[in-house]
This record gives sequence, structure tokens and C-alpha cells, in this order.
Amino acid sequence: MRKIIIALLLISINSFAQNKFGAFAGVNYSYFTDGFGQVLAEESFGLQLGVVYEKQLSPKVAFRPKLIFSQQGDRTRTPMNVDFDPVVYENFEVDNLDKKLTYINIPIDFKFWNKIYLIAGPQIGFLVNEKSFGDYPEKAKSDIDFGVNLGTGFTINKMFFEVGIYQGLTSIYEYRYFFTGNNVSAQNGFAKFTVGYMFN
Repeated sequence: MRKIIIALLLISINSFAQNKFGAFAGVNYSYFTDGFGQVLAEESFGLQLGVVYEKQLSPKVAFRPKLIFSQQGDRTRTPMNVDFDPVVYENFEVDNLDKKLTYINIPIDFKFWNKIYLIAGPQIGFLVNEKSFGDYPEKAKSDIDFGVNLGTGFTINKMFFEVGIYQGLTSIYEYRYFFTGNNVSAQNGFAKFTVGYMFN
């Protein structure tokens, strides 16, 4: 019995030793898109701060979720160039979605390879603050944002450097495009660059 307990203890210690924790900071270039087609971007830069957990699943695959504070949205004020009808949003374009959004994001990523690696996985985000400073007064349609991540990175000792993109699948805003008369659904998107450090 004593040998079994010692063996289980050694397995637990070894398993925990394979787990890594870290922290990172960086910037993102955020925008709205109409899905996987047109990128509806302006000069909108925000901060990213977070922590990362990594558990090795095999020699070349690791589970790598994160918890991130993220500034997103269209953070550039774009004045209306034509008459604006706030009831039906006539003569309205996506550049006028002037919204400063703050999310707590949880990417459920997987890391492939080690020194130079790929990252991919789904992400869920929770809207914690929304500030409108433009002509579009409507609030976000959803406080929860779901999408997918894709990125790459490399490590130097305990430092890591990552670049990636995120494409939201959740409709955050909707407006009427005056050229076609159709409703346009806007989703979150951003490109990001982060620098981090693994503590163990």
C-alpha cells in the first residue's frame, strides 16, 4: 500500500512539473468585419494583458488556454459625411461604428511544436465595458463574443513572442447599408502581437 501511495505521489508531482504558467502583454489592431470577407478597419490600437497556462499533452502538442484583458472595437472617431437618419441608419457606413469595447477573453488554444510553434483554437469573450463616441447609438447585440484564433510564436529561454489573428463569429452590431438597403452584421476581429514570460 505504501508503495502505491508513493507511486501516485510521484506521478502527481511529475504531472504538475509539466504544467507551465506565464504572463504577457502586447498590442492589438482591432476592427469590425462582415465575417470572413471584407475587413472593415480603421486605426484602432488597444492593449492586451493576460496570463497563460500550458500543459504538455504530447512531445509536440500542448493545451494552452489564456485569460486576457483586451481593448477592442473601432477606436477612431469618424464624423458622418452625409445626412444621417438615426431611425433606419440611412447613409451609414461601417466606419461610423465608433465603439470602444473592453473584453475579458478566454482563448482555448492548442500549441503545436515547441521552439517555433503554431497556435489555434476557439475563443469566448465577455464584454465588460462599451463606450460609444460616434453616431451609432445602439448597444452591442450580445455581451458574449465567440470566435476562432490562429497564430504563431517562438520561444527564447523562458520568453515567448506571438503574433496572431482573431475572427469573431458573433454578430455584435447590425446596421442598414445605404447602397444596397441590406442589413449588415458586424463581427469583432483583430491582429495581435504579445511578449510573455513563463515562470516555470
